[in-house]
Amino acid sequence: MAFKQFVIFICIILLYLFLSSGNAFAATTLDTNRSLDKGINVNLLNQDPDPVKPGDVLEVRISIENTGYSDIENCYLEIKPEYPFRALSGEKLTENIGTLGKRSEDDRRRIVKFKLGIENDVNEGKYPLKVYLYSTDNKNKISLTRELTIDIDSESNAEIEYINVEKLIPGEKTKLTFGIKNVGNSPLKNSMFSWECTNDLILPVGSSNVKHINLIDVGETANVSFDVLTNVNTKPGLYKLDMVLTYDDIEELQTITEGGTIENQKRKTIESKAGIYIGGTTDFDISFMEKSPEGAYTFSVSNIGNNGANSVKISVPLQENWTITDGGSNSVILGNLQKGDYTIADFNLKPKTLGQELPIKFEISYTSSDGMRQVEENVLSLYASSTLPVSSKMSEESSGSSLFSYKLIVLILLGAAGIFIYRIRQKKIKEKNAEGNLTDENQMEEEKIGE
Repeated sequence: MAFKQFVIFICIILLYLFLSSGNAFAATTLDTNRSLDKGINVNLLNQDPDPVKPGDVLEVRISIENTGYSDIENCYLEIKPEYPFRALSGEKLTENIGTLGKRSEDDRRRIVKFKLGIENDVNEGKYPLKVYLYSTDNKNKISLTRELTIDIDSESNAEIEYINVEKLIPGEKTKLTFGIKNVGNSPLKNSMFSWECTNDLILPVGSSNVKHINLIDVGETANVSFDVLTNVNTKPGLYKLDMVLTYDDIEELQTITEGGTIENQKRKTIESKAGIYIGGTTDFDISFMEKSPEGAYTFSVSNIGNNGANSVKISVPLQENWTITDGGSNSVILGNLQKGDYTIADFNLKPKTLGQELPIKFEISYTSSDGMRQVEENVLSLYASSTLPVSSKMSEESSGSSLFSYKLIVLILLGAAGIFIYRIRQKKIKEKNAEGNLTDENQMEEEKIGE
C-alpha cells in the first residue's frame, strides 16, 4: 500500500514539472514574440474598390507605425497573396520602407500601396490578406504577421451574347442558336431560357420554346438551339424576339439566422429582346426553250423561291464552252420578279464543240427583299447543235414540199378549169347544131305546105 502511494506521489510530481515547463515555454515564446513586435502597428487604411468584385484589380493602402521607444532600421513589408488573391505581373509584393523612427519622431510612420488580382470564382464575403513585416536591423529586429480583412462583393449576372442567324427565309427550316454568357462573378445554376416572336410568326419545330441549363460557370457561354420555321407567306420585314432567362441567385439563396441556415429559393430574371429579319434571298430556275435559225438561244427564268426579287439581271459570264457572238450582249435586264413569276431571255451563243451537251453557267444578280444586292450562280446542261438546227432543215424541206404541193394544186385547178371550159364550149356547139337542124326541118315543112 505504501508503495502504491509512493508511485502516485512520483507521478503527481512529474506531471507538475511537465506542466510547469510547458507554461514556461509558452511564456518564453510569448515574450519572444512581444520582443520582436517592438510596438509596431500594421493597419489597413483603405481598399480600392471597396468592396472589390471577383476578377477585378484591388489596390490596398497599408499603414505601418512605430509606437516603441527605439528606432528600427532596414524594415520591409511583404504581402503573401493566397486564394482568392493573386499576384499581378509587374507588381511588387515586397516594399523596403527603410527606418521607422521611435514614437517621438516624425518618420515613425509609413504608408505602402500594393496591387493584387481577385480570382473570378470567389463568392461574396470577407477574406484575410496576410501581411509580413520584418527588419534586418541586428539591434532592434522585428518580425510580425498580420491579417488584413478585405471585402469582396460577388454578383450573378448573365446576358444573351449572340444569336447565330440574323435572317430567316420564309418556309425554310432553320436552326436558331442562342449564346448565354455568365458575365457575373458566381456560377449560374438551374437556368431556364425561353423566347417568343411577335404574333407567333416564328415557331419552334419538334420541341418547345423553353430549354433548361444546369450550370453556367463564371465567364462561360452555354448554347441552346431550336429548330424553327416561319410561314411561307410571311411578309418580309424585321420582327421582335422576346427572350427571358431565369436562374438561381446563389448569393441570395442562403440566409444565416439564429435558428440556422434557411433556403430562400430566390430566382433572378433577365428579360431582353432582339430583332430578326424574315425574308431576304430567293431561288431561280433556268430552262432552255428554243433556238432560232440565226443562233439565238431562248431561256426561261423563273423565281421559284419564297421572296420577291427586284432589278433582276441575268448574265453569261466568260467561260470555256460558250461564247457570245455577233456583238451581242452577255447580260439581259429582266426587271422585277415576284415569287412564282417567270420571263424569257435571249442570248446569241456559240458552242465550243457541236453535237454534245455542254454545261453553261449563268449569273443572276438581284436586290433581295432586305435591300441587299445578291448574286446567284446557275449551271444548265445544254445540247450544242449547228447554226442551222435540224428543226430548220426540216422546215426547209417542209417548205419545198409545200411549194411542190402548191404547184400541183394549181395545175389540177387549171386542168379542171380547162375541162370545165371545154365542156361548156361543146355544149354550146351541140345546142347550136340542134338549133340549125330545127331550122332546116321547119323550112322543109314550110316548103311541103307550099306545094
